[in-house]
Amino acid sequence: MIIAVSCSAPALGHGLASAQQIRALSDGAAVRLDPSDSSPVIANLAPGATLDWIGESGPYHIVSIPGQPGEDDLIGYVLASEVEVVGAVSGGGNPSMAGSGIPDIHAQYERSKARRSSGLKRWLWGGALAAIAIATTRVVFEAGDEDAYSDSASHQAAVDRHSTARTVRNAVTLAGVGLLAWGAADYVLGSRDMVTMEGELPALADPALEEQYGEAGARRGSGKRKFVWGTIMAGGSYVTVKWVPWLGAPEREDYDTEWEYLSAVHRRDRTETANRWFIGVGSVLAVWGAVDWVLGSRKMSEIEAISRVTSSPARRGAPARVGPDLFVRRVVGRTEIGLAWSR
Repeated sequence: MIIAVSCSAPALGHGLASAQQIRALSDGAAVRLDPSDSSPVIANLAPGATLDWIGESGPYHIVSIPGQPGEDDLIGYVLASEVEVVGAVSGGGNPSMAGSGIPDIHAQYERSKARRSSGLKRWLWGGALAAIAIATTRVVFEAGDEDAYSDSASHQAAVDRHSTARTVRNAVTLAGVGLLAWGAADYVLGSRDMVTMEGELPALADPALEEQYGEAGARRGSGKRKFVWGTIMAGGSYVTVKWVPWLGAPEREDYDTEWEYLSAVHRRDRTETANRWFIGVGSVLAVWGAVDWVLGSRKMSEIEAISRVTSSPARRGAPARVGPDLFVRRVVGRTEIGLAWSR
């Protein structure tokens, strides 16, 4: 059977070699001699490696492995779940495997990753928009008691401004909540798709060390900026309220009229409200930045330690443990299978 299949390789393969190929999706995809998980492994494919596609046999793809110079190509079988078929279909190929425009698993993973990232950004922007609208209405446009104004006309104008501000606030808050909900949905759906694909192809969840190091460095830099700006926001607000006399707690004897004193009290109340908002937001931003700073720095240190170990002279000079190699070759019309030990 092996000889018959091997001799039929040129007849089957030459017609489709230029039309379709398989491409390995993960490291170490096994090419077997027969379509069985107990069959000997002829070769292991690196990620992205391609072979000529010949046909299908159950859950396996039939592929052609180039032989040594002067020898015929070998026929092998690789699980369909470990590879993808690429290239245009011609002749009697399977049209459902190529030319459909469906992206491969790597492109789908990157698309889901981008969707999750954009969802998180929309969630943050939506929440910030709603919070700013509410805070601005409370701090800037809040109308005080009628006694805090010089006359009833001034008080009525303040009430009208506050009413208009509340209308705008409601619209902006609604838009912010909608943006927040949209972002949360994209984040959840993108994360779910990523987890599913990582389960199907674990190599997706383990990017190269260089990529991980770059992401850790970006996280550390972003955390440092958030920590600095959050500290400035909270500390600056506290110092401003404490040190600027005009914003301090009013004393009755410092004012000539009752409405001037009440106006100062109203100003002080709004200042306290704004101070609480700035300190709260600044504290959250500073804590968030500190966490990102620490975690990013720790990840960078771990990767640097791995790099030092793998590049140390002792490790480079350690003798490699060589085991037997399985070989499959054609000799005078026969297929030979055996083990070869390296000295």
